[in-house]
Amino acid sequence: MPFELFVALRYLRGKRKNRFVSLITIISLAGVCVGVMALIVVMSVMTGFDEALRDTIIGNRSHLAVHLPGLRPINNHEEAMEQIKALSPKIVAVAPVTQTEALLQVGPRTTGGIVLGVDPELEAEVTNLDENLTKNDGRTVGQGHMPGRKEIVLGYRLAARLGAMVGDDILVYTAKPKRSPFGPRGGSQLALTVCGISEAKMSDWDMIYAFVNLETAEQLTGRSGVDSIHCRLTSPDDAEEVQQLVKQSDLPFYGETWYENQRDFFGALEQEKVAMFIILAFIILVAAFNITSTLIMIVLEKRRDIGILRTLGVSGMSIMGTFVIEGLLIGLGGTIAGVILGIVFAYYINPIAQAIAWVLGIDLFNSTIYYYDRIPSVIHSNDVFWITISAVVLSFLSTLYPAWSASRLTPVDALRHE
Repeated sequence: MPFELFVALRYLRGKRKNRFVSLITIISLAGVCVGVMALIVVMSVMTGFDEALRDTIIGNRSHLAVHLPGLRPINNHEEAMEQIKALSPKIVAVAPVTQTEALLQVGPRTTGGIVLGVDPELEAEVTNLDENLTKNDGRTVGQGHMPGRKEIVLGYRLAARLGAMVGDDILVYTAKPKRSPFGPRGGSQLALTVCGISEAKMSDWDMIYAFVNLETAEQLTGRSGVDSIHCRLTSPDDAEEVQQLVKQSDLPFYGETWYENQRDFFGALEQEKVAMFIILAFIILVAAFNITSTLIMIVLEKRRDIGILRTLGVSGMSIMGTFVIEGLLIGLGGTIAGVILGIVFAYYINPIAQAIAWVLGIDLFNSTIYYYDRIPSVIHSNDVFWITISAVVLSFLSTLYPAWSASRLTPVDALRHE
């Protein structure tokens, strides 16, 4: 065993006559442990929310949307779908989509929205629209069936704003021009029946979107063809690769990935996660200051020992190494304990949250607000690695000043008052 490590371990045990230093050492170790544990739990929950939102967004939007330049209508969309699907085996499903803005009215209530025209069978292979309709687990309101002729599916919040339920009649006003003896006149209306309520677990999506089939969409817009071809890939991560294939092909299309549609949203999530990491890292920084104060007290207590060691020929670097190792042992002990407790806490966060909610008599996680019936928590080894490294580095930095002060003690100064 190296000399410095041997002495550091002896000093950590302390003497029976001075239990106060040992208590401060335990408090310093506990501070690092709590900081590391808090960071792991918070990062795991934020990562869980990030991935849950990502899955929700991907489930409601296509992995890749293919358009014509200038958003011109794609007239022969069946041929276009075959051409696009033939570009790569990673394209597993395609579906045509058309979009128009509309004013929706149920009785005296009116509100604006966006009506998407879809092919019900093909759309079920590309997005989760069909699942959002049929799922009914007592918490979600999804019900009904995919839109047929003269039928419409409303987003959950859109239906709530209109006071609409399945089976109600709804008037849809669009900017489709009508011919008259005086030339084209703006605006037309179409009466439809609400056949389903969709809950996509995204407020903005549920607030403005409604769905009809392609035939009804053509009646609403007054134009043939579709606006885009939506593609489902083997993995959402392949979107940029397939986008480049579309760009490099001879086809007159260009692609837009799911990430490009939500770039600002995912950017905000990433910045929030980094900011939270920095804020919570201050807990470990405070614990590191505790390590500094602990080592200063140990150095003051061991002045006589340091003087004797220097008299026996121990170098200043060895003295410095002894106290650096001692501080690192405190930091490593707290870090290891924090990592273990943090992983356990993050893994069992839902039972723990339920127990706390039961004791306090409050709902810690309202599924109506957050759209999820449990707290999403995902433990990433990369997050645990960087948290561990940060804690160890801060612990190391906290040892430098007291260790340097100990190395500067000369035998005369150390033994002067003994």
